[in-house]
Amino acid sequence: MLPPGITAQEISYRSGRKQVIYTAPYPSEGPLLARDLLGRQAWMFMYAHFVFTWVEGAVQVQVSHGTISGPKMPLWKGISIPAYWSGPALADFGRAWALDQMTGNRGTPAAIYL
Repeated sequence: MLPPGITAQEISYRSGRKQVIYTAPYPSEGPLLARDLLGRQAWMFMYAHFVFTWVEGAVQVQVSHGTISGPKMPLWKGISIPAYWSGPALADFGRAWALDQMTGNRGTPAAIYL
């Protein structure tokens, strides 16, 4: 019996050899309604340690690396989000955006801050 969320998949190599691999879901937190450092209300969501912050009234999100409650390292700011301000909208956007980044489909024009 596997732990919750863990799945077994059988892969086949060109040589005919087969192997079972195990996959686990990416960690996530939120969405959570919070206040940013300036006291503004903001939705926050974390997926695969990408933390998305969407301030009320904004049309863009900020992306950091970390967790909602822990330290964060700023990565990108000014990523346009085509949705009405809500937690579920941020979660949907965040999941899709993070998966695109991790699979190499980086169509987002953004500046990287080091």
